[in-house]
Amino acid sequence: MNRSFAAKSDAHPVPSWTGRLDDWLPAAPAAAAAWLSEPGLLTERLRTCCRGETALVVVSEAEAPLAAEDVALLRAAGSAAFVREIELTCDGRPWVFAQTLIPQATLARQRWLTTLGRAALGERLAAVPGIERGPLEYARLAAGGRLYRRALRERPDPPAALWARRSWYAIEGHRLLVQEVFLPESHA
Repeated sequence: MNRSFAAKSDAHPVPSWTGRLDDWLPAAPAAAAAWLSEPGLLTERLRTCCRGETALVVVSEAEAPLAAEDVALLRAAGSAAFVREIELTCDGRPWVFAQTLIPQATLARQRWLTTLGRAALGERLAAVPGIERGPLEYARLAAGGRLYRRALRERPDPPAALWARRSWYAIEGHRLLVQEVFLPESHA
């Protein structure tokens, strides 16, 4: 199934996620597709691609309501989550924005998820025995959508759309969701 891109007219378009990157027309540029399909840790890829200094910057950490589609994907009993937002930077410029949604049930069993500070979540999850990872899903985020707005915040000259991927992880059967948005610098 091919998905074409058309920005919705409402103020808050919801991303259309798909498990196949080639479902999108027009397709993601090759440089963006390489980031989207990266099977390894994004922090490692950033260190390899960036010729300068890399960093992880915590944008925000707070409790927030979950959207209905996120409740379903996370199999969450409640409608609130701990939300952690970070940027991976190269020479002080943001390349990747990541948002992690951790439902209260997961948080109750994995309190360490609120104490990551500037540590990369992916590297910590890779060390968890028995961790389960769901399939990657991809989206082209339209201007005005919630995740698009969070990724860019007050950025001047925003692009018409951004590419993103997401995957859930399960620790002892309790899920969390990681959504990664690739900013224009990552595939310029």
